[in-house]
Amino acid sequence: MLRQLVECFQDRVELPIEIEEIRDSIVNLGIQDKIVFSAEDLDTGTLRGALYQWRESAGVYTDPVWTTLIVYPVNETIERQRVICAKELIHLFDAQVVRTNTPEMVEQLAKKVVGPFETPSTNPSDLMASMDKLAQYQSLNLLLPLAARRLARKKIEAGEVDMAQVSEWAAIPIEETVLVLNDHWDKFSELLIAIGNGEMVVPD
Repeated sequence: MLRQLVECFQDRVELPIEIEEIRDSIVNLGIQDKIVFSAEDLDTGTLRGALYQWRESAGVYTDPVWTTLIVYPVNETIERQRVICAKELIHLFDAQVVRTNTPEMVEQLAKKVVGPFETPSTNPSDLMASMDKLAQYQSLNLLLPLAARRLARKKIEAGEVDMAQVSEWAAIPIEETVLVLNDHWDKFSELLIAIGNGEMVVPD
């Protein structure tokens, strides 16, 4: 399903890709019935976004609605908010086994997410922290899609634009822009998509 979502945007060159567009595509794919965003005053030193899911029903004879609330920090830049929201949307494709389900696991995850990618210990919070960072990388394929990346690289090579202009057009931080416009990103992103799509990955 993640590959299908990425394919919804891969031919786009008009930027920015709006978070609402990604949300609507996920709903259209049948992953979720309803997705709501809420900006909150979060301590971004420990938590940079979260999602909550539940089933709600309007009445006895109505089908339950599978709903997600995505909370993102109001005190971050718009560019960083977009990356956080896109990352949380990617988490809708996660396997159930890596979802947090206790306050203790949420606290552990918050500490891991802002730390190094690799840690010597092996426990559920390590796995969830790795999944969180993986989701952030996967989301960049939506915020700066394949066709837009290729066009941006050509314009940069021709001296028509620079990284800062592309960052402004895509409305994502300059660090993420530099990363995805690297010549090796497209091959790397294909691996990210395959992993997120549950496909068998054979190293070359």
